[in-house]
Amino acid sequence: MHRFSAFIFSLFLSLASLHAEIVTNKDLLAACEDEGAAGQNFCYGFIISAANAAQFYRNMVDTQDTYLDICFSDEISNKQIVDLYKEWVKKNPSLAEAPAFVGVSTSFSSKYSCPKAAK
Repeated sequence: MHRFSAFIFSLFLSLASLHAEIVTNKDLLAACEDEGAAGQNFCYGFIISAANAAQFYRNMVDTQDTYLDICFSDEISNKQIVDLYKEWVKKNPSLAEAPAFVGVSTSFSSKYSCPKAAK
């Protein structure tokens, strides 16, 4: 695990402890599969916010791809990002009770890892 991922995970767990409940992968998947506006808004808001945060961090801080191994293509749509997560979480049922933020970021890096620079 990259140092940044470990830091974000620690920060997320620290902040989550201030609340009574952590959103799990199971919770987020249920929202994504709910056809109602509230479920879809939560699903897209959660996942797209994480994607935007990852891109912001890479563009502003981690310009050498040292810590965060997520490089989205310029053509990716919000729906593709959400579908990627849904596909990933269904393939990893053992992680259903894990924090959704970790699942979302792991799903991103599973398909959109940054190209390795030639040395």
